[in-house]
Amino acid sequence: MTMAVIDACCLIDLLASGYAEVILSTAGYVWHLPVAVQREVQYVRRNDPTQCGRWLVVPADLSPLVSASVLHACQPENDDELALLTRYAAIFRSDGEAMCLALAESRGWVVATDDRKAIRIGQGAGLTMISCPELVKIWADTARPTDVVLRTVLRDIQLLAQFTPNPSMPQYAWWMSRLP
Repeated sequence: MTMAVIDACCLIDLLASGYAEVILSTAGYVWHLPVAVQREVQYVRRNDPTQCGRWLVVPADLSPLVSASVLHACQPENDDELALLTRYAAIFRSDGEAMCLALAESRGWVVATDDRKAIRIGQGAGLTMISCPELVKIWADTARPTDVVLRTVLRDIQLLAQFTPNPSMPQYAWWMSRLP
């Protein structure tokens, strides 16, 4: 299987869906979670079961994904990776994005992110990039959820994670065509 690293923005989007484990599991990658990303993913929004249309901010719990071996912790392990991390850290405000790109470049991994700057920089460095819409599409094609479930996943990502794909992203048209 292909190795991949996931950035905080993409992970938060998938956590908001309520289907992160199954989406990541069906994507065909062995997922790695940089320690910097783990530090950045502190809270997620969830629908408030007591008030329709409201949401709650709750601590993010990544332990089920780690326990199920869906996510594997990682960090720079040598001077070359630390040098790449330093180079990327000068470009990004986020240590998570910098660590994702550094590890991906060093180890030949795919990068999952929804950050347009990270996508542009990563592609410029010759890295393979994938986004939340692409991961959700793979899951939808593989698992074939009902239209109601798929719409709920997309809507929850948009409302709870506050992510809507940019028109330049792969699967933008697919995503938008699935919403009412």
